[in-house]
Amino acid sequence: MVGRFLDKKHVPLVNLSATSDESNRSAEDDEKKRRRKVSNRESARRSRMRKRRHLNELWSMLVHLINENKCLVDELSRANEGYEDVVEENKKLREENSKLRKMIGEIGF
Repeated sequence: MVGRFLDKKHVPLVNLSATSDESNRSAEDDEKKRRRKVSNRESARRSRMRKRRHLNELWSMLVHLINENKCLVDELSRANEGYEDVVEENKKLREENSKLRKMIGEIGF
């Protein structure tokens, strides 16, 4: 009977049970790894989609801000032109005021 256990074809039942448990654990581990891989892939896909959406939102915001900036620059340019016109008109009015005061002074009022 001792020789029978040394023969590679005959494995003691105790070892069969241990091998079966290890095989089940290995299969469970493989399944866990597979599920984790699938979960990680899905998580990465969602992350890429969020990143893509965020990038699209940033591009939209950039276009909007560029347009808004152009409008504000145009408005500022018009305001500056208006300011220069007012300064020129003010200068003319002051000169005219000065001339009129001089004329009034010469008349003797």
